[in-house]
Amino acid sequence: MEIAEYCGKTESSILTFIISFTDDIREKIAQRKLFYKEQIVRYVKKHIDFFFKAYKLKEALLKSYKHEVFNTIMFRLKNNLKEHRVFQCI
Repeated sequence: MEIAEYCGKTESSILTFIISFTDDIREKIAQRKLFYKEQIVRYVKKHIDFFFKAYKLKEALLKSYKHEVFNTIMFRLKNNLKEHRVFQCI
């Protein structure tokens, strides 16, 4: 049984997006293309919005998906942000 069969095509594509996008951001942080936390947050939110434009979902479900995807990505990046000493405005 594959992930798409187990949790559905939508959730499977969201998980694939999270994993590949997190790897992409880690690469950009390591190359110092992204070096401010606010810059990373804007970049993540913009790409999440672009990703979900393809889905025809109810507004409430769409907002909850976007929120959960954003939190998951930022959680996965937490150690990288500390490791590469990403700038942060206080």
